[in-house]
Amino acid sequence: MMGDTSRLDAIAARLLTAERANRGVRHLANAAVEIGETVDTAGAVVILSEYRQAYREVHDVLTNGDPVDIVYLASRLDPS
Repeated sequence: MMGDTSRLDAIAARLLTAERANRGVRHLANAAVEIGETVDTAGAVVILSEYRQAYREVHDVLTNGDPVDIVYLASRLDPS
């Protein structure tokens, strides 16, 4: 039996957004280092924390969810 698709959509959106933010902060940190500027570690820590939380939510569905929910969530995470 399929669960709440709006909840699964929200989980997928959080992870995809967190992944983009994580990539962005890494690029900014690398650029700052290249030009000799300091890196805002507090901002990076917040973004990494959000990414970890989003990943935990996805992991919970993948390990404990109904098979139909797992397939649905996987389809929302795969842009192809």
